[in-house]
Amino acid sequence: MDLPSSSFKRNQLNNKGPAWDVYPPDISGTFKVKLNPFSYLVNEPTFNLRYYGYTKFANPTSKNPTPTFVYCGNEGPIESFYNASGGIFNLAETHSALVVFIEHRYYGDSLPFGDVRSFTNGNLRYLNIPSALADYASFLSTLPTLLPNFQPSPKTTILFGGSYGGMLAAWHRFQYPHLSIGAVASGAPIDFYPKDGSQDAFYEAFLETYETTEQGCGYELDRLITALRDVSTYTDLLDGGLIPCSHGPLDYDTAPFWSYALGALATMACVDYPYPTGFIAELPGEPVKMACRGILREGEGGVKKIVEAVNVYVNYTGGLECWDLDAELVGGGRKGGGYVKKGDLGVTSWNYQACTELVLEPLTSDGLGFYPPRDGEETKKVEERCREMFGVTTDEGVMGIRYGRGEDYTKYLTNTILVENSRDPWKVGTRGVGENWENGMSKYEAEGGAHHQDLRFESEGDSEGVKEARRRESEAIGKWLREGEGNKGAIN
Repeated sequence: MDLPSSSFKRNQLNNKGPAWDVYPPDISGTFKVKLNPFSYLVNEPTFNLRYYGYTKFANPTSKNPTPTFVYCGNEGPIESFYNASGGIFNLAETHSALVVFIEHRYYGDSLPFGDVRSFTNGNLRYLNIPSALADYASFLSTLPTLLPNFQPSPKTTILFGGSYGGMLAAWHRFQYPHLSIGAVASGAPIDFYPKDGSQDAFYEAFLETYETTEQGCGYELDRLITALRDVSTYTDLLDGGLIPCSHGPLDYDTAPFWSYALGALATMACVDYPYPTGFIAELPGEPVKMACRGILREGEGGVKKIVEAVNVYVNYTGGLECWDLDAELVGGGRKGGGYVKKGDLGVTSWNYQACTELVLEPLTSDGLGFYPPRDGEETKKVEERCREMFGVTTDEGVMGIRYGRGEDYTKYLTNTILVENSRDPWKVGTRGVGENWENGMSKYEAEGGAHHQDLRFESEGDSEGVKEARRRESEAIGKWLREGEGNKGAIN
């Protein structure tokens, strides 16, 4: 098996490297799926999804089905999520489970038409959430054949996911509840919709992370954004230290700069881990604290403060020579929606999804950031760009129609634990969802945690809230597994 070399930094607080190094996959392969899972044509085209797994904690000699933890891959190569999900392996060891990660269609190397042809407007139409969920359903149905020695069974299968992967895990429980016994969904904004106040809530939540890091930092950042956004010129940006990859005219639209900057600053709030990471970008521990030092520095221009703060996120190692503003979906040049292969996230694939089902959450900042438009004017710009680049219109209500909203999740979602982390702005995406203990539906917000930090390796820097989240996840998993085996005894 050709294992990729890892560029991920070791967690300096516990000296564990990425999960790929600590628990290298001992199974791997591809799984054939239909291009259109809902087609009955005899000659419907097929392509392969990749998967990796780890079996060392499982007991193949057991007469009972093996607990199986399946990670629903999200917007990037599956190696990235395998690497960043060490906590799942810790849980697998506790519950003697095998672990499998599946790659999402149109990401990584699971490309139906190859590197470039997969991203033409005509071929992207096969990239949608129902098809991804159907892919995972087919995979789960075939697991007993793929791993016969372990006797995997829906009654002992737990789904996992962080961020978009967590959304997929929860939605899979809705659509295919017979194929798993439960799901752990962390940092999964399943109830985040445009034009209903969610964007304002996200903006306030990301500022809150800065403010709780250093008093006055969030306030000053908001003041700078408000004061500069509509009045700064392209010349002001250049004078403030912006180094664009290609220079526009002096009256160049500044919208790509603000898309780039806000995406980076908001995503840095999401991944404000207490230790160095390389999950999306190479970052120091507590990057928001480092950014706040510059934001609060006296006697420095506002644009320069913004540029320096953004560079903590996109250029901490000094390897980024310039900001590729032309790659921004909003206001960018021709590359904003075309085929771009950089970083660990699928820029083109995700922007297409943001333009169709995933409610206007485009990738920004050289493919390293996310930022939902804050107001109607921003939303209009994203929608116009989506039509221009992909020839599509955004169906902002489709996910609510398919899976419900707010209390619908409380009533109908079963055996799912939703974990949010208090420093993660995406926590606003489940605020309308309550708990329903009768259905096994629970929520927990981990005080002091960053974006799906509970799914990462344990660390000395973890807050008590993150530790409690992991304890609750393990408790729920144990309960579900006992129920799946027909034993509904008390939780130990």
